[in-house]
Amino acid sequence: MMMGSELPHLIDALRPPIQRFVRESRARIALLVSSAGQVLAQHGFTRSYQVRNVASLAAATHASSHALAQLAGAERWEHLYHGGRERQLFLAPLRTPIEDLILVVIFDADSSLGIVRLFYENLEKEVAALPEFQQKRERRDQESFEHDLEAGLEYTSPDAASED
Repeated sequence: MMMGSELPHLIDALRPPIQRFVRESRARIALLVSSAGQVLAQHGFTRSYQVRNVASLAAATHASSHALAQLAGAERWEHLYHGGRERQLFLAPLRTPIEDLILVVIFDADSSLGIVRLFYENLEKEVAALPEFQQKRERRDQESFEHDLEAGLEYTSPDAASED
């Protein structure tokens, strides 16, 4: 979990890699969240409630996929994919030296799973190399955790202040 005071700097650092990923992969929507569901970067969402819902679902999916991988004797889970008629979903852990983040990508016929996976690998390397992901952060108490969780939405969603 990123602390509120670090968040603006971290979000600024993540913006170029996410923008590059979206452009190169031709994704329609991309969301990068912490394993706790804190929003760190997003592209393509128009309402903060959408971001909040997808971030929560991604964190829950990440936790359950990790647990299922352990039960199956796998070292880690790789990614989840769902192909719909018009849109496709790719969800994967994005590993850094200090923590796993979660990438959610929604794409359509302008892209493909192969293209998304290729640029996901590039994004993972680029984010893992950022100085912001080289040192562990201190753990937070429950009140700070909730405040920091909401702070991610404030910094990444233009309408977060107007909804509740």
